Amino acid sequence: MSAKICALAFACTVACGSTFAYGPNGHLEVGAIADAMIAGTPTATQVRKILGSTLRTASVWADCAKGVSPTTFKYGGEGRYAECAIYENTASERQMEAFVRRNVGNCTSRFNNTEPCHKQYHYTDVAVQRVAYEKGKVGTTDQDVVSAIAATIAVLQGKPCPPPFDITSKKEALRLLSHYVGDIHQPLHVVAVYVDATGKVVDPDEGPFDADTETHGGNDLLIGSKKLHSEWDTVASSLASQPPSAALMTLARAVPVTAGDMSGWSTAWATETLTDGKVAFDGVTYAAADAHHHHGVTLPAGYSKLKTDVQRKEIARAGARLAQVLTAIWH
Repeated sequence: MSAKICALAFACTVACGSTFAYGPNGHLEVGAIADAMIAGTPTATQVRKILGSTLRTASVWADCAKGVSPTTFKYGGEGRYAECAIYENTASERQMEAFVRRNVGNCTSRFNNTEPCHKQYHYTDVAVQRVAYEKGKVGTTDQDVVSAIAATIAVLQGKPCPPPFDITSKKEALRLLSHYVGDIHQPLHVVAVYVDATGKVVDPDEGPFDADTETHGGNDLLIGSKKLHSEWDTVASSLASQPPSAALMTLARAVPVTAGDMSGWSTAWATETLTDGKVAFDGVTYAAADAHHHHGVTLPAGYSKLKTDVQRKEIARAGARLAQVLTAIWH
């Protein structure tokens, strides 16, 4: 495959599917918060030993790996995204390619979605009507972000990697965890609205399920030509400072450690994001579907501020929880 074709495939990978939660700057901020919280501890020493870098740097690896073609298993994103430049060398590209090759076809497709398996590790789509994350409900799968986080934690604890995941090293697991913790704190990677052809919000868990009502994490909801998902990916510069702002670090340090065994932490986080993230759909109205099952949406007044306020809280939580889970493993 030519370099030009690979680059085009990479562009579609990012533009056509679930894209960077919070954008790369948001993920980098989550990693930076965690780096700051573990600085000077044995956990930081262990992280450096495994990664050879920081959590901030590792936090974008899982999305950079989306630049690998799911058919040729060649990376084709060279020069397109600054945050991926550190991985654009022969050794690192081979690592991304190997991860995709092992994980691309491990699981069944969701609904009418033919997305490769490893891309499904980044999200779940729990209906806005639900009050908690519960396996078996529409939008949840054994390969969603809740299960993916649990799998990476198991590998870091020295346990076998549960299927359908194929994670072969602690380095790979830590790279993935540093990203997925950011994903699970992005509302549109957890809570979803299901809309019928007329623009009416429906409950997919009530009665026969119609796959055409799925909105793919807000990627099928359009504000003009912009996806609602992309609106939530976009992070204000005030939330992406390096080092993290004192205000953001104060929020992060106030986040309590999740109760219970670590194997259930990602379920608790998903429930919290579901609960707090429902505001992403408050006051939003939906037009009838077009031929591609896309709906035009109208946002209520004050939506931008609401989004920024939620992002601030969730980015702080994500950074804190990444630090907390690693500290719990290597205390």
